[in-house]
Amino acid sequence: MFKKPSLLCCGGSLHLFGQWPVASALQPTSISPPQRKQPPLRQCSRGFAHAHDSHPFGLEHDMSWPSSPTFTPYDIFKLSKAEPYSKRRYYDLVKVYHPDRNSNDHPLCKNLPESMRLHRYRLIVAAHEILSDPVKREAYDRYGFGWHQRSELFAENMAKNLDVRYGRSTDIDDSIYRNATWEDWERWYRRNDQNQSQASTVSHGTFASFLVLLMLFGGLGRAVSIGSFPGSVEERVREVDEKCVKFLHGRRQQTIAQMNSLDARLQSFLIRRDPSGYGLKEEEQETYQKVFSPHKSSSALEVIDKPLPLPLPSPPLSQAAVEIKVADS
Repeated sequence: MFKKPSLLCCGGSLHLFGQWPVASALQPTSISPPQRKQPPLRQCSRGFAHAHDSHPFGLEHDMSWPSSPTFTPYDIFKLSKAEPYSKRRYYDLVKVYHPDRNSNDHPLCKNLPESMRLHRYRLIVAAHEILSDPVKREAYDRYGFGWHQRSELFAENMAKNLDVRYGRSTDIDDSIYRNATWEDWERWYRRNDQNQSQASTVSHGTFASFLVLLMLFGGLGRAVSIGSFPGSVEERVREVDEKCVKFLHGRRQQTIAQMNSLDARLQSFLIRRDPSGYGLKEEEQETYQKVFSPHKSSSALEVIDKPLPLPLPSPPLSQAAVEIKVADS
């Protein structure tokens, strides 16, 4: 009974004689069956994927702090509004300004107080919260919400920029979304269009000069009219007096012409006594008609001197009428 030989195989390969793999084995004393050759092991290396860098080399390594006093979250991350947000720069800035890291030897933190370093770190975190959230980013782009309204970030700057007398901010924000009153809009227009502001100032001055000249001419014309007004009043009063004098003189002449005769005087008297021309009593009606009649046979004086006719006697009353009269009395 034959005993199977044990083979010892060693893993690996020896690059000998022109990198030919040679397997070392312990040869048995007995004849062993032929073995199938194994293919040599292939050395493979594992690769790692890298994110594509969309920023240029100089801009990616520029981690300087914004120099503008009214910087925005885009200025902190050196990002334009049209570019998508990436956390890579946020991580780089956190490594520099995080309070738990010892970055005093870093060029950005040399001669930088600890309080300023902590304040910048808070600004970085706040900017990351706005730009990483699409809703907050859209609200900031449209209305400026979430940035300057945070008192814990800008309380010190707001206290420095307040006017002591009126409590108003003297800092100028370049953003159009910060314009809340007409004063903010006026400052924004003056800042963005200097030529238009100068033209507007010149036009206002010209208009004011025109108003002053108009007032001067109006006052001069008023003074002239007031000076000539008394003369015109006197002329009108003189004209009215002359008309009255002429009217009275005419009536006097007419009255004198009518009073030349006795009949005219009598008619004037009767007219003044009764302007209706019928007399005050029934008995005078006939006399008035004869005096004022155009066709009269005698003079008015004869008519007046003529005695009036006696009244007709009344008819005798009947016995019944007498009884009624007695009963009434």
